[in-house]
Amino acid sequence: MGEGMNIKVMRNIHLYLGVFFAPLLLFFLISGCWQTFDFHHASEDGRYKPPAIIKSLSQVHMDQRWADSKMKPEPSIPFSYLVVLMSMGLLVTTILGIVMAFKYTRGWIVWALLFLGMAVPWFFLWLARR
Repeated sequence: MGEGMNIKVMRNIHLYLGVFFAPLLLFFLISGCWQTFDFHHASEDGRYKPPAIIKSLSQVHMDQRWADSKMKPEPSIPFSYLVVLMSMGLLVTTILGIVMAFKYTRGWIVWALLFLGMAVPWFFLWLARR
């Protein structure tokens, strides 16, 4: 009974943290994608100029401030702390997700996926060095 209660508590913590931070995580995921391909920077040859909203929202992601061409506010310290809390929440929910995966799935599958989740990114980075 006690072990079942622990799983329920873990699932609830995982659920509540995930739902609370989901909007902010989605924002960081989306803005991180366009920043990965430098869509927030103008091209050197001048053929591409990023939309103002992309530049502005990238400032939130990179500098914790919502800046535009007219205004460059200081970084938001409360927002910075919220991002740290979001990061800790993501860490906790990820660890809980791994623990629950071991409880509900064959261990070798979880280990294999964890290994691949580390090996594939490193392999892609290694390919770029060649």
